[in-house]
Order: sequence, then C-alpha cells, then structure tokens
Amino acid sequence: IVPGTVGARNVKWLGSIVVAEEESLSHWQQNDYKGFSPSVDWHNVDFKTASAIQELPITSVIGEPTSGASLRLDKGKIKLKGYAFSGGGHQVVRVDITADKGQSWHTAQLIQEPTRPPRHWGWTLWTADIPVDPKASQVEFWVKAVDNSYNTQPESFSHIWNLRGVLNNAYHRVKVNIIK
Repeated sequence: IVPGTVGARNVKWLGSIVVAEEESLSHWQQNDYKGFSPSVDWHNVDFKTASAIQELPITSVIGEPTSGASLRLDKGKIKLKGYAFSGGGHQVVRVDITADKGQSWHTAQLIQEPTRPPRHWGWTLWTADIPVDPKASQVEFWVKAVDNSYNTQPESFSHIWNLRGVLNNAYHRVKVNIIK
C-alpha cells in the first residue's frame, strides 16, 4: 500500500485505509514486526522499547535450482535464477554468486524495470550461468545482493540473530547434486 514500507511482503486483504498522525495501535504494529538485540530473549523482551520495522534490508534468493536437486552440467555450468530486493526504494545494483564458498564470485545478469532513485519498489530478477568443478559430486551455491547505497548481505545469520528471526538477510544457500 505504501511503497518502500514493510507490509510483511504483501497485504493480504484490504478492508479500509485510515490516515492517522500516529502509529497504529494494532497488535501487529505494536507487538510483532520489531527487531531486537541478540541479547534479548523471551524473558526480557519489551516490545514498547523497539520501533516497528519500516524497511526491509537487502536480500536475495536462489529460486532455481532448488536445494537437493540433481542436475547435469551444461558446458561445465549450472543455470541459476532468483530475485533480489532492497527496502526503502533502494535499487539492487549487483547480485553475486559463488560455488566455492566465497573463493570466487560471479556476477548475475539483472532483469529489472528502469526506475529513478529512490523509487525502486519491485523485486529484481536475476539469472547466471555458474561454472562448477567437473569433478564435484555436490555443490553449494551462495548468493548475495548489493543495493545502490552499497548495503550488502551478511554471510551468516549468527551475526544478526534476534528472537523473532525478522530481518534475516544472510546469504541464501542452495546445495545441489551433480549427475555424472
């Protein structure tokens, strides 16, 4: 409804719109979509001390292939497809993929509508043909995205852990089997 503002990915049903000068007092706005320090747990959480999440961080997902898939190499490569998104109208400017745990990175081709900053509200689709070691029987792909403010994803969720699990934008990982 409001471009660039979190709506838990999408509003499900819209019954009315209320324009107000203060934040909604609804349960979801007051007691749900809020982020906390890793030191906060269910015994010491105080939802009143945290502001509601308004923007999502940069994130990316491998949509194809899916984890556990068995694939044949095509000229030594595997085709990956996915999407990336950054909140607040930030445009995704790069998507990087690795097949060797970050030793080397490959840049995906982005598919997105031209927009003027800061008005990039949609997902950016991407595709990439990633070289894979022909001797490998299994490979794990990692993906990370970068936006026009050069925000990027952290490698691990352990560094951004919170009791609600919200704003988890660590690298997405997909492990596939290679058919010989």
